[in-house]
Amino acid sequence: MKHFLFLFFSFGLISSVKADSLCTLTSEVEPDVTITLKYTGSGGGIGTLNYKNQPSLGFYVGIWNGYGGQYYTARSYSPELLKEEKTYQERTKNTKEIRTGPFINFVGNQLGRATSKEDRKSGKLRALMPSLSQGYYYSIPFTEQGQYGRQKLSKEMKTIIDATEGFFVNSGGCRKFFPYGWD
Repeated sequence: MKHFLFLFFSFGLISSVKADSLCTLTSEVEPDVTITLKYTGSGGGIGTLNYKNQPSLGFYVGIWNGYGGQYYTARSYSPELLKEEKTYQERTKNTKEIRTGPFINFVGNQLGRATSKEDRKSGKLRALMPSLSQGYYYSIPFTEQGQYGRQKLSKEMKTIIDATEGFFVNSGGCRKFFPYGWD
C-alpha cells in the first residue's frame, strides 16, 4: 500500500511539474487561437500557434542579441519543430519561415519595456506581434478552384488572421516570457 501511495504521489507531482512548464497565451478576440510554449531559457521558448487546440504553425520566442527586446518566429508546422534534442537546422529542415518580428510585452495597457517605474500599474501580461497577421496571410497560397486559399479563406484561416491582429494574454505559466513586465 505504501508503494502504491508513493507511486500515485510521484506521478501526480510529475504531471503537475510538466503542466506548469508550459505557457499558454490566448487571443483576446478569438479564444480558439492560442500559443503554447515550452520555456527553453533566457526569455525564450518553442511551441505552436494552435486553432482549437490543434497546431497550425510552429512558434518560437526569444530575445534579440545586443539591444534586447523580444522576437517571435512563426514557421509552417511540423512535429519535428518540437524535438529539442535536434539542432535548429534539423528541426526546421522541412518547414518554411512565415514571419519573424517583434514580440512586444504589455502589462495591462502599459508597454512593458518603456513604462517608468513610477507609472507602473498591475495588470494582465499581454503580448502583441504586429506583423504576424500579415506574414500569415501572405503564407497562404492563392485560391485554387474549389479549394481554400488567400482569396477564399477557411474559417480557421480567417480566425487566425483576426487573432494575430490583436493581443494574446497570459492564460497560465507565461511569466518567464515577459522579462519586461512586472508583477
